Amino acid sequence: MTEWATSRDLTLVDRFGRPVKGLRISVTPLCDLRCFFCHREGLDSGSSVLMEPHEIERVVRIAMKLGIESVKITGGEPMLRQDILDIVGRLGRLGLKDLSMTTNGFRLAELAHDLKRLGLMRVNISLHSIDPGRYARITGLDYENGLNRHKHLLEGVRKAVEVGLNPVKLNVVVLRGVNEDELDDLITFARELDPPGRIIIQLIELVGCGVSAEVMREHYLDLSDLEKRVSEKAVRKVVRKLHFRSQYLMPEGVWVEFVKPMGNYLFCMNDTRLRITHDGKFKPCLMRNDNHVEFLSRMRSGASDEEIEKLLLEAVKLREPFWKPPTSNARLYRD
Repeated sequence: MTEWATSRDLTLVDRFGRPVKGLRISVTPLCDLRCFFCHREGLDSGSSVLMEPHEIERVVRIAMKLGIESVKITGGEPMLRQDILDIVGRLGRLGLKDLSMTTNGFRLAELAHDLKRLGLMRVNISLHSIDPGRYARITGLDYENGLNRHKHLLEGVRKAVEVGLNPVKLNVVVLRGVNEDELDDLITFARELDPPGRIIIQLIELVGCGVSAEVMREHYLDLSDLEKRVSEKAVRKVVRKLHFRSQYLMPEGVWVEFVKPMGNYLFCMNDTRLRITHDGKFKPCLMRNDNHVEFLSRMRSGASDEEIEKLLLEAVKLREPFWKPPTSNARLYRD
């Protein structure tokens, strides 16, 4: 029987040998865009219950006692919460090694300075097209609204760089027939915006989680050929431990990173994060909704920190790679 960690270990390790070092916390299921490919963090819950800022802070404090070092705030769109600055401020005071956020960027120009001041370290911004018309199509907006939102989005990217969030990642879901030809324009935009090294263009493969079969058939693009072309131009390559992702430094000084989860056991093998849903459940796997561990109702009923800790450990025990290598009984994590 494979051992798994307790609080005394100060490192959570699941039964496949994968350390759990970070939390990915959805603070709302709501988003003001309607991207046709969005997986909604793997959620299918229609629950309107939301964790309060002090409850988010508490579960992170408990997780930190178990060795959690980083938190990424996600949604939906996190900045739709009117108390998002309270949430970031509470987490920013906890001493995490890394505190980041994923956002569609619409309110980023307005809030970037305060987010940085309160402890946010870096940001992922969804920029699925550098072209305003394509952006409107992708995000489900009419053309005029799309132009306006796209303008605010680019202002948000610039402000994030200006206030010192580092790195600034531009998340681009690559869609066949829509935006697969935009990498050069994205590199030009990033290079003009910032000195070398601060901006990372993250090219993301379309994931078949919460996405219709029709969308997958029409827009899924294997990124292997694109990565090959990038690798031939790159001046440097590194491989991140998280999901075993490849990053390439282009001659322009801009990093390009590939995220290829579909059928990729290396992606699962090197997943070191546990998800938390907006309504207070530990979610062991992005691709599954049948093994959540609920904690919020117990927290609100007076459960102790030790009881919440046990629920977190239960969720870690349930972690299982969605995609596995042929020898699936092997320890998966690559040190």
